[in-house]
Amino acid sequence: MFDHVVLTCVDRFRGERTVSGIYHLLTGKRSSQTLQDAKGYELDMLFGIYPSLKRESLEKRVQPLIRDGLIQINEQSFPSITSEGARRLSSFPIQELTYFDGMVWHDVIPTFVRRVYLMLQMMANTNAGIDHYVPIVDDFGTQNWVRTVHHQFQDKLPKMVESMYEEIHHLLKEHPSLQAELFVHRLTGGGVIGMTIDQLNREFDLNIEDVELMLQHTHYYLFLESKKKKDRYPVLHLCTKGLDATHLITRSARKTYQYIQQGLSMQEIMNLRRLKKSTIQDHIVESALIIPDFSITSFLSEEDVREINKMGSQMNTKKLKQIYEALDGKYDYFELRLALAKGQHVIKEGMTQDEA
Repeated sequence: MFDHVVLTCVDRFRGERTVSGIYHLLTGKRSSQTLQDAKGYELDMLFGIYPSLKRESLEKRVQPLIRDGLIQINEQSFPSITSEGARRLSSFPIQELTYFDGMVWHDVIPTFVRRVYLMLQMMANTNAGIDHYVPIVDDFGTQNWVRTVHHQFQDKLPKMVESMYEEIHHLLKEHPSLQAELFVHRLTGGGVIGMTIDQLNREFDLNIEDVELMLQHTHYYLFLESKKKKDRYPVLHLCTKGLDATHLITRSARKTYQYIQQGLSMQEIMNLRRLKKSTIQDHIVESALIIPDFSITSFLSEEDVREINKMGSQMNTKKLKQIYEALDGKYDYFELRLALAKGQHVIKEGMTQDEA
């Protein structure tokens, strides 16, 4: 699975981003560049799905892909996919990855996972008459949440235990079998101790990156299915309570956005916030990427946005330098980034770049 994710990134980046760009995307780096890459190259679903990924692990896993002729690296260290890589990519079963939706949910999935694992431990131990045990989740917020559920539904716990196991069993039957097995082997409770990632790695003869990604995909699957089907999966749905879609605009960028909405100029915001111009520009680009109705008319006209996006579309590139040179330096890099960010919402709405 991990190789497929890397190949997908290389394919979508079209030789315009380095391996570092893939790393920042998968780990969910909150920079305007990474957000723009996720949106511009249609990799939203993979944003932040692997926050624990180590850079050296990624670089190590890329080497066999090069050696096997699936990707190639040019003199500028930009990887691109080969015809054999494209063939391998197209043969991968799509259902193995279909539930990833990182741009929207990566922030809340860890909380959901902690709740589910600790709830299962608590319920299994209650069912087995085990009163004293060490929680497998070392997080006070999660422990407090589970204690509250235990207290609130104490008289209904036997029924909840039965329901939760039925819900998970039903969902995992419809899930790729290997991913389902990995998840089950992670569970702790009732005298059973779940396997570590390293143990799963050895038991199933998988790479650690594959183990972690398969578990992550199962987590997304359980979360999304139970969140939208409250009546079918009531106990799992309870674990999604209060976990809403991420509005990926950082606190600092949000403050800048509020000042822009109040009509302040960039210079006024710089003076007020005591931040560099480049930082404020990053905030503005981030706002344009995330907020569909964010108006950028105080920075660029609609005609400017059309011209920039049309050139990017004609050249089939997101590289600012190429667009900058093609337009003879008519727009600076901030204006190019802003126009391309705005263009993503046009594409989402089903319009062509020429209609932007």
